[in-house]
Amino acid sequence: MSESNSRRSFLKLGLGAAAIAPVSALGLSSAAFAATNPNDIQWDDEMDVLVIGSGMAGMIAAIRAAETDASAKVVVADKMSRLGGSSLISGLNMAVVGSDLQQNIGVTDDSWELLLKDIEREAKGYNHRELTEVAAKGTLKLYNFLKEHGVKYDMSIGGGTGVKKLGGHSKARCVWPQGGGTEVIKKLQGYCSSQLTNVEIRKKILLDEILRNGEGRVIGVKVREKYRFSRKHDDLGDNDNPTINSSGKVKYYKVKRGLVMATGGYNQDRKFRGDEVGTMYNAASTTQPGATGGAIKAMIMAGFKPIHMTLFRFAFPIPTEDIRWGILVNPRTGERFVDEYNNNDRQAIGMAILEERRHIDGEHTVLIYDQKGAEHYHDQQRFHLSLDGKNGINGTIWKFDTLEALADNFKMDTKLLKANIDKYNKNMAMDQDEYHKPKGVLKEASSISQPPFYAMQLNPRYNYAQGGAMITPKAEAVDVVTGKPIEGAFVCGEASAGTYGYIRLTACSTIDCGTFGMVAGENAAKTTPWA
Repeated sequence: MSESNSRRSFLKLGLGAAAIAPVSALGLSSAAFAATNPNDIQWDDEMDVLVIGSGMAGMIAAIRAAETDASAKVVVADKMSRLGGSSLISGLNMAVVGSDLQQNIGVTDDSWELLLKDIEREAKGYNHRELTEVAAKGTLKLYNFLKEHGVKYDMSIGGGTGVKKLGGHSKARCVWPQGGGTEVIKKLQGYCSSQLTNVEIRKKILLDEILRNGEGRVIGVKVREKYRFSRKHDDLGDNDNPTINSSGKVKYYKVKRGLVMATGGYNQDRKFRGDEVGTMYNAASTTQPGATGGAIKAMIMAGFKPIHMTLFRFAFPIPTEDIRWGILVNPRTGERFVDEYNNNDRQAIGMAILEERRHIDGEHTVLIYDQKGAEHYHDQQRFHLSLDGKNGINGTIWKFDTLEALADNFKMDTKLLKANIDKYNKNMAMDQDEYHKPKGVLKEASSISQPPFYAMQLNPRYNYAQGGAMITPKAEAVDVVTGKPIEGAFVCGEASAGTYGYIRLTACSTIDCGTFGMVAGENAAKTTPWA
């Protein structure tokens, strides 16, 4: 390995300018990566297809690659000691158009075009439609793929129908895999071990660098085997920095056909995400600890085009549409600070909460309902499960007979709280809310007045990164300089970007991971070997 190749510095591309190295073979004067001469490398291992990441996207990509060409050697590599990524701790509910479960309840007028419309309503023009169409068109194929590979669906959903209508969806089309992400990953891994002799799954393999030759093709990767992830550095993303966590032995893998990046998001990398959006430095995340920024940095360093890096998605412990029935208050002043409806814009509400918390040393804001508001919850099952801490996943809602008891529980000034509630009630009666919350969306719940009262600490959790590597409909990575597909490079799932945009619609992360996982795996296996 030459010294020039072994001492590659991180090219600070991000959303700004790229450090560049001459690559005349591209037909341009420069390129955003350091070209590698394959003759300079002593390869330690080789495979036809290398999939980085063992979550849903990665496992599906590996299976499709292996099934597309049974002679191809497919390797799945994950940096963690526990496989599955964030998929492992996700419910993996997904929107499916045309499933047997949907047909069983008489929904026959759904279509991928209607799903596309629902997705684009939330995307607000940020999405790349050609990518969104791939996800919307591929839901039934994904649904059947999972069934064919051992996944069953939860029939307790929707009153025993197995299908449910979620917020933002115009039809009842959302299904849940039985056992959630844990069971899905288990089934897919089990299928690989029992049915596919050409798939190997490896743990504790950290990707350090993606290698491209003088023509721009991906030819391999630099990794560290027997890497040890440490929670000591995970919140700053320093686990992926070899000067801080140098564990593991450096190896070079020759990837003859295609590299599939299925590494998920960077939600746990507080500095990386906070550099893009200031309030995100301290936002909690629901993803697995290994969702740090190393993979996206490696892709940027290799000239993959990053887009949508300032976009992200919040999750709340309750449905976003049910926040409107209450009022959000600062616990120190008892004052409101946001329109709790905000046209169901979870991002706007979440950002307002985080900004308010910045002014009160990180204290949690409090969401307060009265009995009328509680009765208007669209998901009553979820509401009652959350009462008294009966559901640790969805959070805790407390019930109080009086506002005095509520204020005492959250260490609030009762007089200040009552004064602000009175102001809210009077303004709403005249439909003149100071934050422009429309009375019409509240029906009979336009005041906080009828006991008992309910309250919870409402905190947005960062659960999805729309930012990542731009791809084509074939899941090919796009070069930041040429704007053309990078030969031998594919990206799928949360590591990619462009499918959604401003907001990712509920129950759609799974279809993005799954449909593009299938596309990436198949196309990687069909790619002509470079050596």
